[in-house]
Amino acid sequence: MPTRPNLGPGFILSSHSGPSPVLLRDQHRSEAPFRNRLLQALQQDVADGLRPRLERVELKRRQILHERHIPLTHAYFLEQGAASLLLRAGDEGMMEVSTLGRSDFVGVPLVMNSRRTPCRCVVQAPGSALRIEADDLENALAEFPALHRLLLGYAQAAMTEAAQLAVCNSCHNLKQRLARSLLVASTRLGENELPLTHEILSRALGVRRASVTIAMGQMEEAGIVSRGRGRVEILDRPKLEAEACGCHRILCGEYRRLVCTGDDAQRNLPWSSPYEATSSVF
Repeated sequence: MPTRPNLGPGFILSSHSGPSPVLLRDQHRSEAPFRNRLLQALQQDVADGLRPRLERVELKRRQILHERHIPLTHAYFLEQGAASLLLRAGDEGMMEVSTLGRSDFVGVPLVMNSRRTPCRCVVQAPGSALRIEADDLENALAEFPALHRLLLGYAQAAMTEAAQLAVCNSCHNLKQRLARSLLVASTRLGENELPLTHEILSRALGVRRASVTIAMGQMEEAGIVSRGRGRVEILDRPKLEAEACGCHRILCGEYRRLVCTGDDAQRNLPWSSPYEATSSVF
């Protein structure tokens, strides 16, 4: 049995190897419509077959959904709130590599026939998710090829994003990368008000916090964003898109190719792409 990791002060481990989850409420099977965009893409027969295996759970800020190198016991289809994928960067500690929202799925290693990951997934903004046990997900992937294709497409889109962002961080200036990061977070969360601090953004972009503060101040003076305690609000999305590099549009095209098209179920997605939607979509 794996030992409980030392997560540091304030973190909550979402589940353990015992029969019941830890510190989660509203644990019940729900007939409510899906709010996660991946689940919304499923044909009705696949959705009906998957629904009994899902339970809606509350997500608390700083809750750990999965820990690095600890076997995954559950996967999550996020419905509300935000989570971060974090990787260790040597002496620099943990750095954010992706912001997740209701366009996303937590548990990609399970789709790739693995139960471990080098990433920690932490809830940044409270919300809710539909949770499925790892064994149930693996059985569902074998039973429903359309679900397997959808999540494989999502996994490849995530790998494409990681590669594209490595290029972006090497080739584009800070203001372009900051604008891209805000656009991606906004469309994934489905909101213009983002639970992002300067510290989180500086770690995600690999720069000093003071540099993010200066760039954000310039955007605020231009009327593009508004800053508050622990949040950033996008005021003018077209201007923000003009500030950004072209990487978020490349990611948009790949997401559409890999996830939004591919079989009849996926053509029925209610949004064009989590990277290209405007606030009116939400």
